[in-house]
Amino acid sequence: MAKKKRKRKFKRIVKIFLGLLIVIVLVLLYLNINNKDIILKNDLTIELGSDIKVSDIIESSKYKVINKEDKIDTSKLGNKEITIKYKKNNKNNSYIVKIKIIDSEKPVISTEEEINVTIGSNAKIEDMIDVSDNSGDDIDISIDGDYDLKKKGEYQVTIIATDSSGNKSSKKVKINVLDNLDYNADGSLIDGIYTTNKGYTVKIQNGVASINDIIIVNKTYSLPSTYTPKKPYKSIAGRGYCTDCMEDFVVEAFLKMKDDASREGLKLWVGSGFRSYDTQKMLYNNYVNKDGKEAADTYSARAGYSEHQSGLCFDLNSDSDAFTNTKEGKWVNDNAYKYGFVIRFPKNKEEYTGYEYESWHLRYVGEELAKKLYNNGDWISLEEYFGITSKYPD
Repeated sequence: MAKKKRKRKFKRIVKIFLGLLIVIVLVLLYLNINNKDIILKNDLTIELGSDIKVSDIIESSKYKVINKEDKIDTSKLGNKEITIKYKKNNKNNSYIVKIKIIDSEKPVISTEEEINVTIGSNAKIEDMIDVSDNSGDDIDISIDGDYDLKKKGEYQVTIIATDSSGNKSSKKVKINVLDNLDYNADGSLIDGIYTTNKGYTVKIQNGVASINDIIIVNKTYSLPSTYTPKKPYKSIAGRGYCTDCMEDFVVEAFLKMKDDASREGLKLWVGSGFRSYDTQKMLYNNYVNKDGKEAADTYSARAGYSEHQSGLCFDLNSDSDAFTNTKEGKWVNDNAYKYGFVIRFPKNKEEYTGYEYESWHLRYVGEELAKKLYNNGDWISLEEYFGITSKYPD
């Protein structure tokens, strides 16, 4: 009797064992699907930023893959789980695979081969290097070579850029430590990179100066005589003086401001917009003949040094002191910044701008910077903010 009980107990154990074994086998078969139902490609390392779909990581499949056209996000480095959805025996199934997103591309150093810096600058050369990388991560920049920003001279160095994946690129550049800005014989600026006394980087390219993509035009920073707006609202078509052929985004911002002002019963219009180099030359010479050069320089720009040529500024309404105390003038003073405009020559800032107060002269700089310069009503000039001068080179 005891033997029979032991046999029955043994048989139950065997059945349980066989049952567990079958379950394990089924699980292994399920987990091993990529070896039978879906075969993946051998290399599942994907380059950062690659444009790939689920189907791109599959070598072959016995069944219909439902999400094969789904794009895989490759914007971030590291391991990533991808779900493959497929239909088997009229049932929806899914399988999770792991891919690895890597970065093997070197950073791109686009800085010019020569960097011009004013003597005594307190800025860092590293901040003046233009480097881009597909990772979007911060790039480590180092400089191999000695240089002295307090001593005039030429210094040959090597720029080394390293991204977060360890990819490196290098470029030899010459650092020119200069007394001041350099000009061509015609008064146009020589291309280079300079620093202001507040540490901002001034980039001069094709004779046009900019800081953080804000074009700078004043008595120090000129424009080439041939410069015209890149994308005017309306074609210049040979006109040397027009109110509607400033940069399109400037006009669009003005029209929005004009509409909002009209809702409050105010009337705004552009009295003077774009002026060509030759037109400004004629106007300035007329003022010199009338009031003398010294006086003219306080309210009119010399040819090539006028913001009007940039297509980024305009004079409102009467373009005279009478505008200041009008309802329109007061409203503009308190609201222009909301549309990206600044009072370009604020009150009591002649020592910085080089010009008398002009409440009607607006310059587009974008809403973010305009709000900073508005300074809760106590306007700051571009010259103060960036730490730049506005003095003619002669």
